[in-house]
Amino acid sequence: MRFAENFLPKTISIVIIDPTAITSDLFRQTLSTYPGYEILACPRNLDEALKIVERTQPDIAIINGSETRGPFTALTVLEELSRLDCGVRSIVLSSAATREDVVAYFRAQARGILSAELTDFTALCKCINCVHAGQIWANSEQLVYLIESLAGSKPLRIVNVRGEAILSMREEEVLHLLADGLSNRELAATLQLSEHTIKNHLFHIFDKLGVSSRTEAVLYAMNHQENRRRNAKPYVMEKTSKPHGRMGRTG
Repeated sequence: MRFAENFLPKTISIVIIDPTAITSDLFRQTLSTYPGYEILACPRNLDEALKIVERTQPDIAIINGSETRGPFTALTVLEELSRLDCGVRSIVLSSAATREDVVAYFRAQARGILSAELTDFTALCKCINCVHAGQIWANSEQLVYLIESLAGSKPLRIVNVRGEAILSMREEEVLHLLADGLSNRELAATLQLSEHTIKNHLFHIFDKLGVSSRTEAVLYAMNHQENRRRNAKPYVMEKTSKPHGRMGRTG
């Protein structure tokens, strides 16, 4: 029945970008045993990867981040996928990602980072599902790296295509302090507001930016800061879209 088909779980299409045949074949074989995943291809060089992603428009790209030099580094792949603007969401598997690597990956639009030595494929599946739902997969250490990368930055101003500020001055202030890693209680004390008011501000910030959690708001601020540094002009957000996942906590 057509009505019933609408409620069937969507298969998540995946491209595994890895120059190592043994590793990519292992992921292909293992993920293929889990229901709900379709492995479209396992390209082993950058040109092939870009052609396949552009042609197949996968939901997820899993990128091996073990290479640190040459044209096939995770950062290079992320930057090239970002230029394609095809909507693919990327997950980096990295064996020894440094603080600089983590920040660079997320600035290049990675949506999740996992250890390459991962043996628990259940955790990998959770990461894939989370990223596919429009959320961010980052552990507490990686989030600290992102917050520290924003330390000392100037307050953020985000405008729409008409040059109008999307956030109020107070919301910009809250976002800036949020990026410094302040808790709700610390935000309330710093701005001399109640925690209830802070939660309301966070809810409106999330809604206006189309994000669903504090982590995503921090990533948004980080990417915006990088865009301003490169272009020396205000970031213009043409539209926002709500992620498919549930609204994150503001507390």
